[in-house]
Amino acid sequence: MKIKSLHPVCFLIALSLSATFSCSKPKIIIPSGILTEKEMIPVLVDIHIAQSASSIYTQQDSIKYGMNEMLPYILSIHHIEKSRYDSSLSFYTQHPELMQKMYDEVINELSKKQSEVSSKK
Repeated sequence: MKIKSLHPVCFLIALSLSATFSCSKPKIIIPSGILTEKEMIPVLVDIHIAQSASSIYTQQDSIKYGMNEMLPYILSIHHIEKSRYDSSLSFYTQHPELMQKMYDEVINELSKKQSEVSSKK
């Protein structure tokens, strides 16, 4: 009995599909209780702005707020509990590809804000 050969086009399709599915990474599922990227980005933007603001004060300034004072305020304006923020930060730290994607957006947002401030001068 003679085995029929696969048509070359069918062979190429089968080869490309198997390569695509074997090389793709499984999608990371964000557990419940963890902030989504969309929720986390504005928080990170505000945290970086606060860190920059706190770094411009000198020791002679009578009013200086560090991140210990600013973080609870930032989380409160975003209606986020510190434990949820900490869990989310821990989750994203363990998934650097998600963290990188998020920080690309954080940098974009910070750049937009910097452009807005620069254009008002």
